[in-house]
Amino acid sequence: MLSSSPLFLVAALAAVQSFTLVTASADAPTITPAPSPTVAKRQVAGGSGTPILSTLKYAYTDLPYQVYPYQVLRGPQFGFNQCNATTLGDSSNCQTLVFNGPDDFCLWGSPDASGLIGNVEAKVVAYCTKPYHGTRVIPPGSISGLQWTKTSGYIQVVGYIKNAGLGLDPSDQGGELDPHGADLQGNPLGGVVYSNGTTDSDGHTLTQIYNWNTFVGGNKFCFKACYNSVSSPDYCENRYDLVGCDYNMPSSAQDGQFTSCDGDVQDVVGVYSVNGQSTSSL
Repeated sequence: MLSSSPLFLVAALAAVQSFTLVTASADAPTITPAPSPTVAKRQVAGGSGTPILSTLKYAYTDLPYQVYPYQVLRGPQFGFNQCNATTLGDSSNCQTLVFNGPDDFCLWGSPDASGLIGNVEAKVVAYCTKPYHGTRVIPPGSISGLQWTKTSGYIQVVGYIKNAGLGLDPSDQGGELDPHGADLQGNPLGGVVYSNGTTDSDGHTLTQIYNWNTFVGGNKFCFKACYNSVSSPDYCENRYDLVGCDYNMPSSAQDGQFTSCDGDVQDVVGVYSVNGQSTSSL
């Protein structure tokens, strides 16, 4: 027969769950459960005065000075969005990125000398291959190879670049940026992307891209801009932000080679086809 003594019951309960024992007397022990951890509710944009960045839509010619001037959560925005010849140069804090084609595109880089992307993700600024967009310019020779791919769902570039060409510390292994972020204010906060190279554009007019993601650092970069006309599946899935370009945007880019081609859409990131069967890889 099992013992029913108070000490036996305390020992049995302790084997199942952690408790703090407070002894009021030898005859009447008091059992107090260990406190449960509390999880703070994450604050996100979308409430009154906190618009979700990816829902803000502007014609390129009608951009405000700042898309996200709101002093909420991580706001306000660091840089500006009205970029032109007067803002061009090495100190430009333009946060409007243009992504047109293999010889005319921009990447996000640090506004500070030898910055670490993880420390400046909310305030990265545009660095472009052409001095046309009111931004900083990627120094000649910084990009040593790339592959530009156009598909029915997105345009994508994968390539090799010296970290210094984007104001990044040479040792920085990089990070991921997208217009969502944990609080839906985007990284960079207030950063917007435009292109005339998607099927949503007429080939000349810069059209806003609402869904994109990019990795930069470790002397490599990749950027994918998804067409607004394609909502499913999401080819710009941005959940796998710790595993880099090779996983999120597989390509045949080679250092020392510059190529451009049409291509088939890839499997949605996180799901890959093996021998005709779809499989989740993570």
